[in-house]
Amino acid sequence: MKKKPKIESFSVRYKKLKGKKVILCEYDGICNNKAHKEVYFFMLGGKYEDKGWNYLCKKHFTQEQKKFKGKLPYGSVE
Repeated sequence: MKKKPKIESFSVRYKKLKGKKVILCEYDGICNNKAHKEVYFFMLGGKYEDKGWNYLCKKHFTQEQKKFKGKLPYGSVE
């Protein structure tokens, strides 16, 4: 029997910067920095398949890139 993926509903966090909405980093919900990259964990497969995707700031993006040895799929926020 195949295990159903866990569905989590959440909204993207924003803050106003110079009158524009800016997406915030979603690293454990504690970071309030401006998002730098959109990271796609689900493309790694295996145990990360149901993790989905996140917005990360430069600091947490480089931290995750080191963790996955540069193989982390990502896209630009803008």
